[in-house]
Amino acid sequence: MATGRAEVKIRGVTRKDIKRIKDIDQALAGKRVLSWPLSAEAHWWNHLPAVSFVAEIDGEVVGFLFGDIRVAEHGVDLGGWIDMVGVAPEYQRRGIGRMLVEAFCEECRKNGVKARAIFREDDERLIGFWTHMGFQKCKLICYLR
Repeated sequence: MATGRAEVKIRGVTRKDIKRIKDIDQALAGKRVLSWPLSAEAHWWNHLPAVSFVAEIDGEVVGFLFGDIRVAEHGVDLGGWIDMVGVAPEYQRRGIGRMLVEAFCEECRKNGVKARAIFREDDERLIGFWTHMGFQKCKLICYLR
């Protein structure tokens, strides 16, 4: 898919992508509320992505999405969970995040499950992004003592 200048390719994440994903994650770390407590590298090793994608332009990884399909938990059915998504700052606002989410949602559709994303309620950028992507608030709520 084109984003004005170059073709964007969406493909599955491989281990060799982790260094570039870490660089993107670091570039974003100071610009976002920490909805995702794990670094991209820690997420890779903890979840070995089954339904995760990168976006490439001219062979360079410019964005990523880590997700998986999990058994029923927290009172919801089997579903796809988007755990972490990021686009390099210089490539934002070109539709790359949307392409990554659409690839994930398509994989969920193929597996007969709904896609979900969890993030902090004070993460206004993500609230705007997910709302724009057609996601709706659901019944999950977290309490802490």
